[in-house]
Amino acid sequence: MVRGSGRGFASRLTAAAVATALTAVSCSATPGSTSVPTTTATTVEATTSTTIPSSSTTTTELTTTTTEPVTTSTVDLPDVDLEVLVPDGEGPFPAAVLVHGGGWVGGSPLLMSALARFLTAEGYLTVNTAYTLSIDRVGYPAAVDDVACAVRYAAAHPDGDGTVVAIGHSAGAHLSALVALDNGLYGGDCPLEEPVVPDRLVGLAGPYDVARLGPLLLPFFGAGPTEIPDVWQAGNPLRQAGNNPGLSSLLLHGEEDVLVDLSFATDFADALTAAGAEALVEIVAGAGHNDLQNPDLVGDLIISWLER
Repeated sequence: MVRGSGRGFASRLTAAAVATALTAVSCSATPGSTSVPTTTATTVEATTSTTIPSSSTTTTELTTTTTEPVTTSTVDLPDVDLEVLVPDGEGPFPAAVLVHGGGWVGGSPLLMSALARFLTAEGYLTVNTAYTLSIDRVGYPAAVDDVACAVRYAAAHPDGDGTVVAIGHSAGAHLSALVALDNGLYGGDCPLEEPVVPDRLVGLAGPYDVARLGPLLLPFFGAGPTEIPDVWQAGNPLRQAGNNPGLSSLLLHGEEDVLVDLSFATDFADALTAAGAEALVEIVAGAGHNDLQNPDLVGDLIISWLER
């Protein structure tokens, strides 16, 4: 059941306007800031059942959390920079790979640093990854290859327990979804040769149907959908939803998101569940598009779902 209706994404904003806005909004965020939406509601505890509904939408109010300092290190894989945060205490730890937004052409792991530190303080070995941006070269499949390689690294880390959740915001949610639905296309140039598909996916304000984005994805794919239809199909999570029926997904969406419509999440959840996977959509009350990077708003929701 969906509470509320979509906002007519395609009719409200042109693809060019969305491209500009997604890049500007994602790249202008201050890492580690606590940007609270203008409109808030009273805090309500988020509830999570032990069995995730096949495809449902709930509304959750905003909460405030704190994080503890963690130790960090950096790892250089070919063409990929990873910030690796290992929790204090004895492992092995479950791993989380964070993938930033920025409209496929901008952004950096700094945008996800606050969420990375929150998750590490909660006991997750966190890999905050960069990826190839669609500026000087075509982004697909290079950007997806980079995320796939980061997932392999997280799964193979000596302090990890071998499990991986991919967590992406905006464009990063699109990339994370492709890796979570990978059927053997990605990560071929990674020095870690063993393929790994994430056990779970957390999408934050993700646009999961590239067919609705039009010219916004031209730098990413390098040509239009009529010129390379097979590539657009392969790079469209909505069309790849049947690849991993064992996947469990949490799709968070801001109630006040005017850049990416709620229907991106609900349509993707419907496609996943139709293929036999588990998917839960949650609306974060009062939150805008960029607020979903903020651990004060989404951290407890993510942890509650991961530890259900």
